[in-house]
Amino acid sequence: MDLQQDGVAKVGMGSVVGAGLLGLVLYASTSEDWAGALGGGLVVAAAFAVAGAGVGFLFGIPRLLTSGAASRPDDMGATSTGSYSPNTNLEQVSDWLTKILLGAGLTQIGALPGLLRELGHALAPVVGNGPGASAFAAALTVYFTVIGFLSGWLLTRLRLAKALSTADRQTLDDSVRQTRDRARELNFTTAEVEKLFATQTEGLQVQALALLQGDPDPENYHLILRAVSSELPPFVLLQALMAAKVAVEHGGLAPEQRRELRFAVENKMRNDRAVPPDSRRRVVAGQILKLLAAEASVPEVPEAPQVPGQAKGEDGADATEERTAGGGRPGGE
Repeated sequence: MDLQQDGVAKVGMGSVVGAGLLGLVLYASTSEDWAGALGGGLVVAAAFAVAGAGVGFLFGIPRLLTSGAASRPDDMGATSTGSYSPNTNLEQVSDWLTKILLGAGLTQIGALPGLLRELGHALAPVVGNGPGASAFAAALTVYFTVIGFLSGWLLTRLRLAKALSTADRQTLDDSVRQTRDRARELNFTTAEVEKLFATQTEGLQVQALALLQGDPDPENYHLILRAVSSELPPFVLLQALMAAKVAVEHGGLAPEQRRELRFAVENKMRNDRAVPPDSRRRVVAGQILKLLAAEASVPEVPEAPQVPGQAKGEDGADATEERTAGGGRPGGE
């Protein structure tokens, strides 16, 4: 459906641009120097389309969600954390320029018709200077400025936000990977990891959970259980689930701890908002449940029963068998 809508939007935009170019070609054909009029008109159209696209880009720059929640929580939901946040200079410049352009435009809106007439007179020689050249040049600038603005705004809204979010998620992934790989070398104690997680700062919580992934220790089980059971931002919750998965794979959890963890993960999976069906969080949660179920299904090997009156030697062999070494019968040769 999205691809179909995208195709319809492209066809529509192409039709609008094509209509403008067709009008330019028809007008240039009436000029004595049609090639010069066509070339000049194309340059004017391109220049104002680029200018409009630049303004549309400024208006379309997405705002950074500093709370750490992405617009669509598909897997790596958080686009920023308290410790690791993208540079927002572009967003601030966009905000300032947008306000300046709006302010200047509103103050000069009364003079806009006169400015358009002056612009048309200035550009009339460029488009052939024929009959109605001034009005045509003014209309050409307005037409392609609006097209450029809409194109720049739409492309920025549809493409830039996704590109920035992907880059930020990659930065977070790299940070987590580095911390996980160096966890044993950093040698954080359980108390220090708990202190990091207790800061309520998303970046530090992510680093604490990455340490638990790289250096699993049953002593940290209570922190993992608390993290899985808590209401956390999407990316932090993903790291908590991955830490729980590593803890289960590493072993060392008591049966009661495994039951508590299974209950916490199952309860979290019932919340489609915290663990959406199409997210990595649900995939990792499902893997945890499978690991816990596999451990629960492994039967314990019972110890072989001992026959009453049958003593065992130091090596576990029956004393009776020791007396019968060499093939003799019990009680003598």
